[in-house]
Amino acid sequence: MANDVPEADVHQVLERHHARYEVRPYYVVLDQRPAGAPPREQRIQAGFDVDLYGTLEEEQLPLYRSEGARTVVDYFEAVGQKIQPKVGQHCTIEVIPYSDSLVLDAQQHFRPQVMLRIRIRHARGLDQPEGPPEEQGLMAVRETLRELQVRQA
Repeated sequence: MANDVPEADVHQVLERHHARYEVRPYYVVLDQRPAGAPPREQRIQAGFDVDLYGTLEEEQLPLYRSEGARTVVDYFEAVGQKIQPKVGQHCTIEVIPYSDSLVLDAQQHFRPQVMLRIRIRHARGLDQPEGPPEEQGLMAVRETLRELQVRQA
């Protein structure tokens, strides 16, 4: 669980890399092709993506090889496992490290950054919109980030 990785260690890594986060809606596209009717495409919000960014000390791919990076990934995976029972079985929380991609911060002279995505989505069927479990999961992730003193961009 999240207790296995000391919060102070995670805070230290996030602070050293000037971590910040953004929240975006997560959409799925429902493509329906009924016989004898024109195809219909519907975009449905199925949850949220919380993107955590940190500046890099060196530009070297693949990312997430350092002990600090693994500490952060392990911590947020444990946080997701801790939140999961509270939001129920129809909501999932995934931690997605982008190990082969850099993000360039246009506001900081295109300084390279690493991104860790926390996806909060439902598992109730593609035609169902997000609901209270996903919002609860988002609130719990935001609270964790607030406790770690990560600012929202």
